[in-house]
This record gives sequence, C-alpha cells and structure tokens, in this order.
Amino acid sequence: MTLRHSRIVATAALAAVTALALAACSSGGSAEPSSSASAPAAAGTESAFPVTVEGMYGDVTVASEPQRVVTLGSREHELLYALGVAPVAIPISWQGYEYGTGPWAEADRVAAGAEPELFDATTIDAETIAAFEPDLIVGTYTNITQEEYDLLSGIAPVIVRGAQYDPWGMPLDAELTLIGEATGTSGPAQEAIAEIDDAFASARAAHPDWEGKTGVVGFYYEGNPGVYLSSDNRNQFLANLGLDVTALDEYADSSFVTISSEKLDLLDTDLVIWQSATTPDVRATIEGLPLFDSIGVTQKGGNLWIEDTVLEGAFFANSPSSILYSLDALLPGLEAALDGDPGSDVPVFSDPSA
Repeated sequence: MTLRHSRIVATAALAAVTALALAACSSGGSAEPSSSASAPAAAGTESAFPVTVEGMYGDVTVASEPQRVVTLGSREHELLYALGVAPVAIPISWQGYEYGTGPWAEADRVAAGAEPELFDATTIDAETIAAFEPDLIVGTYTNITQEEYDLLSGIAPVIVRGAQYDPWGMPLDAELTLIGEATGTSGPAQEAIAEIDDAFASARAAHPDWEGKTGVVGFYYEGNPGVYLSSDNRNQFLANLGLDVTALDEYADSSFVTISSEKLDLLDTDLVIWQSATTPDVRATIEGLPLFDSIGVTQKGGNLWIEDTVLEGAFFANSPSSILYSLDALLPGLEAALDGDPGSDVPVFSDPSA
C-alpha cells in the first residue's frame, strides 16, 4: 500500500457529516442505549471455535464466536472496527467523541455497523460490565490487575496483553493477532497488519536517511517536560520508520520519564515530537525554558509540534486507521525536522475537518 493523502480528505468529509462531540476529557456519563446493542459481531468462521489464546494471567478459551463484545481500554474498539466487529459497549472517549471514536476511525466504525453504548471505565466496575451481557471482554490496552481479571472472568472470557509486554505497550501486530483469534477474524487481522507494514515500509523506503536517527515523543506535565520510552506505542510508531527510540530508556523503568528543566540537555536527539494540543500554551512554555534553545534537538531543528487535537488523539490511539492517518499527517513535519537543517520550517499539521 502507498500512503495516500486521500485518507485524510475522506476522513474529513465523513467527519463533516457525522455528529461528533469533541469535548474535554470525559469523566463519566453514558449514552442512550443504541439500536444495535444486541447486534452480533462481524461474521466469523464458526469452525474456528473453540479457540484458546494466551494472556498475562494464563490461557483463555473462547467457546464460540462472540456476539456481544465489551472493551475496557481506550483503543481496543478501533481495532475491532478494523476487523469488522461491532462491540456493544466501550469506554467513554477521553476526547469526548460520540461512540468513543475519533474521525480517523469513523469509516471503520460505520463499515462495522457499530453504535456501542458508552460507560465510564475510570475504574473497572463488574456490575456495569455484566449489565451489557458480554460473551467476550477485551482489555488488551489496560493495566488490569489479577483481582479485576478474576472478577471479570466470572462474567465472560477476558483477553489481555501478553505477560512479556509493558502496560499499554503491546505492539499493534500482536494485539491485532490476539483479538483476531478471539473473535474469529484472523484473516482481516492479518490483512490489517500487512497494510500497516506496507505503509511503514513505503515511508522508510522514501526516507532511507532516517535509519538510525534518534527520536522520542515528548510531553509537559505538572511543570516539567518528559518523554515516553521505547515501549510506548507512539515511539513504536517512530521505530517503524527506522528511528532509534531508546535514547532515554536508561533513565526510567516505566513507560515515561519526566525531565527537570535543568536536565533538558538529555534531549540530545535528532527528533522530539511534542504533544501539546490538549494544553495550548504548552509549546510556549517549553520553548521558554532557559535551556531549550541550546539543547541538541533544538540545535538540529528537530522539534515537531502536535497542536491539532484530532492528530493528538490519532497518534495516541495506535489503531490501523489512526496509524494511516498519523502517517499522512506527520510525514511533512518529519521530513523537515529530520533534514538536519536547523533553519528548516517544520510545518504544524491542522486537520482539514476542523
């Protein structure tokens, strides 16, 4: 597959005719029950069941093709949409989107016929989950505890990340493969993986000079900048473009590390993608730090800012549709930020539907 700007244009057109509620991070509430709440998941191959899959808390057997799937994390529903599966209930979107879905995934949602009910997943409430009468619970993008897992397993089979992966760090190909096996959609899962692989391969082939350059994704939180480490999906995105994303891994044992203003010189990388859309004044705050102009990434002209809320959500989501959207959106900025010329103007993406 080749990268196509038409992906963004098509997404924008669909978003323009879809009632999307873009709001601040949601904290609770529920949508009205949808007319498709009892609609079956996408047709699978019944002979594929029963199927047994492995997760961090042991093997899980799914006896028959799931008809009522409930998700627990912020992105699993988008993976299901990409596989043609319509979950009946999903967590409220942190960006306030209707049906929990950003515009980058609307085409997949509509194609799957999904109009899920929404619930507050800030904490895992077994009674809330049970009320949806699920026959499969998908929590591959959560840090679910053994106690929570055992409680939910009394309701329906629960699939979670593999034990070898950090919380929120399961690679997309492994996650798609697992979900595909559990829902009888292994064929569509492998097709989605191949499409994403082709898209990254096309980008790498067009930019062989990126191989081995260093990059990280940065943020600003409670008065300090910070970066995500290599296990984070956003850095896996950069790794798939050929970048080395391990430059700051030694400084923390979790998925991120904060950096004091006095230690900004740690950012001696070729690229930092700064997520700043949620708090508009973050860019000015970071650029105003005393050492910012002298750190390595600034001297190389490698700062790229995400100031668009749609792109920020898509870059976070790490689903098939969001990756293709993010590639189209970020490539021009990456080309400028990684050209080695500190004088290059690094463009800031703006979603055309905004």
